[in-house]
Amino acid sequence: MAASSDFKKTKIAVLDFQLEGQGFETQDMGVIVAEWFTTALVKSGRFEVIERGLLKKLLDEQKLSMSGVVDASTATKIGKFLGAQTIISGSVMKLQNIIEINARIIDVQTASIIAAENVKSTTTVKLQDLVVQMSGKIIKNFPLEGYIVNRSGLKVTIDLGKMAGVKEDMEFLVYKEGKVIKHPKTGAIIDVQRIETGKIKITSVRDKVAEGDILKEESPNSISYGQLVSNIAGDLEPVAQKAATTDKDLDKALSSSGSSSKTSDSGLIAGGSALFSRLSSSISSIASKTSDSPDDVTGMLRSSNFKDKEEAAKIIAKHYRNDEKILDVVNDELLQGYNSSSNDKDYVSAMAGLCNALGASGQAKYISTLETVSNSAPNRKLQKHALKNLKRLR
Repeated sequence: MAASSDFKKTKIAVLDFQLEGQGFETQDMGVIVAEWFTTALVKSGRFEVIERGLLKKLLDEQKLSMSGVVDASTATKIGKFLGAQTIISGSVMKLQNIIEINARIIDVQTASIIAAENVKSTTTVKLQDLVVQMSGKIIKNFPLEGYIVNRSGLKVTIDLGKMAGVKEDMEFLVYKEGKVIKHPKTGAIIDVQRIETGKIKITSVRDKVAEGDILKEESPNSISYGQLVSNIAGDLEPVAQKAATTDKDLDKALSSSGSSSKTSDSGLIAGGSALFSRLSSSISSIASKTSDSPDDVTGMLRSSNFKDKEEAAKIIAKHYRNDEKILDVVNDELLQGYNSSSNDKDYVSAMAGLCNALGASGQAKYISTLETVSNSAPNRKLQKHALKNLKRLR
């Protein structure tokens, strides 16, 4: 990913993972793994991940499979239809006491596999931990790069912030441009040498910029304005700290929601959208047990996954109803999303949750937003939710 002062997140679609081998407690595990990948990528703040419910709906309309068994050409067709730049597909293989996850990163524009990653371990290791490990490998293929825009003493400012997925304590290497490498025949510039000048650690993050301390310099004042920064990939946090520890526990959770474990020959989940909805609900209940720090909640609010938005709204109404910074993000997300004509259940629930969070705040500053939604939202159910919360603030 090229460095840019106008950072744009890579738009990614995660297809269901194909199951290979025997011994899976539920045949829905490929869907569950894809959900975990989606959650991990969203939490990283680095990607625009296509919401799973919308992904399935759109693919069903085009009679395309969510299955991870697709070649690069088919993935390109799916990606272009969805407006995605990258497709993640793969498989989960279980052989005796060994479990292995394989993932492919497919570039939609070129129809080529740009990277293939693999993790495996014994079945005593939680499958979800392997998903987190694999997500970290995938993210390393999309380095965060930006520029030093200010230096004052031993502190610097870079042109990447929360919107790019930067978080406190992240570390970046700093480079200056060296020798220009040209093609010997055409004279075209094919690369520019990078010379490391030091390393920084992020101490505070705003929407579009972040500040950090200089940890080391190759020589005094070698780090300066205009130099390139590239993040040092670190370990990801678990997707869900209190998730079920075995496949059997997950099967039990799914069974309690009344879901079936049947699959068709094509690997698609039988039962259609109703089963997918129950699966999403089950996985969301697992993912909701993650740490609900302000940064995590804000990341969930800005997610393209409607279930993440809904869960964030519930957390805010309960724990952050007096946090104006978070409530302002709720306000912005509601204003950006209320005017859709969609009747999708997850979309309506997410927008209604945002209305509830503003209503729970007790702050009159959000009255105008709720008035706008109650008067102008195309969805009548959403209008009613806005009106109900408007009354709470008056």
